[in-house]
Amino acid sequence: MSDELADVVVIGAGLYGAATAFHLSRLGAGRVLVVEQAGPLAGDSGRTFGMVRHHYSNDVTAELALRGIETFRNWASEVGVGDPGYVACGYLVTADAATVEGCRENAARSVRLGGDEQFVEPDEMSAIEPLLALDEAIAGGAYEPSGGYADVHRVVLSWLTAASARGARLSFGRTVTGFEVSGSDVVGVRTNEGTISAGRVLVCVGAWAGEMLSSVGVDLPIALRRIPVAVLEAPAGSAMPSVVCSEAVSRIVVRPERSGHFWAAAYGGESELAQVGDCDYSLSPGFVEILQEGLSARYPSLAGSPTVTGWSGVYDYTPDWNPVVGLVPGFDNLYLTAGSSGHGFKLASALAECVAAQMTGTTPPVDISALRPDRFSRDRLLHLAYGPGARA
Repeated sequence: MSDELADVVVIGAGLYGAATAFHLSRLGAGRVLVVEQAGPLAGDSGRTFGMVRHHYSNDVTAELALRGIETFRNWASEVGVGDPGYVACGYLVTADAATVEGCRENAARSVRLGGDEQFVEPDEMSAIEPLLALDEAIAGGAYEPSGGYADVHRVVLSWLTAASARGARLSFGRTVTGFEVSGSDVVGVRTNEGTISAGRVLVCVGAWAGEMLSSVGVDLPIALRRIPVAVLEAPAGSAMPSVVCSEAVSRIVVRPERSGHFWAAAYGGESELAQVGDCDYSLSPGFVEILQEGLSARYPSLAGSPTVTGWSGVYDYTPDWNPVVGLVPGFDNLYLTAGSSGHGFKLASALAECVAAQMTGTTPPVDISALRPDRFSRDRLLHLAYGPGARA
């Protein structure tokens, strides 16, 4: 088959592939081609918890999350297609005695950057989430009214539609099999349907990024972890959760949903993976029991709620549990967005906007240099208020 030509090849049609394709097309990046081995949201983007919040331990991630919320609020004017299903029900994070000062600092950071977050004492939490059972283990928390959740399927399909309307080409069912490299440039992307001659290439394939980059001799510290999520039905007559809550002591996360259902995850049911192919996407054995234990402790009125459905997905995470973004070390035209699991949905819109700006030679709206892939070799890891984990 004859070679195709593209100014930018975006590999992956999940959150970051769709968002970056949209921003690239909006910035006039030329011939943008999105290549996806299956279909939109076929990877772990389609299994996201869908949480929206801007509670973060670093300025760069907090700024990105705040900008992302503004995109959800102004979707019609900024994207122009579809509806993200954004519900600003509020977001509450709790902290124990060991982490409460970090929680307080994160809330202050949000205020400094223009967010609506506030530190709250335990006796203030009942008004925010009446279902939450409080005890002395909870030392404080932070609450942001603009937090909540949105619909990842609506978001990604809207971005892809808007990108296509601006001239981006979408190629589904197409597998990338390797790269053609000349010096410090990737000059071609090999696929099962022929080679694409590329000016610039963006790898945003989530948990597959490490394997894909290893084919060009790049080894980044990206690990994989399997995370389960359940959808439960609240008991008849029971009040529903009011806000999205990341509860530190019982280590569960709960978000409201429509039609008497709520979503929940429990940190304690996850397991490490050597490669993506090792993931069983069903609920982990024992996960429901771990989740019910957490609900009994913190949401007693919801304890025993039957599981309607559930799934597992893969977190691709770095040593500092923050995304790795930018030019791949050793290359002049190969870009990467990876290691974002646990934060992907909150950061995708603004982070993709910044990557698209980098790729087109314009100034990113947020300085994302702290997320560069070479920060690990330079010992410039980002701060974590709660220690290693997705709360960041």
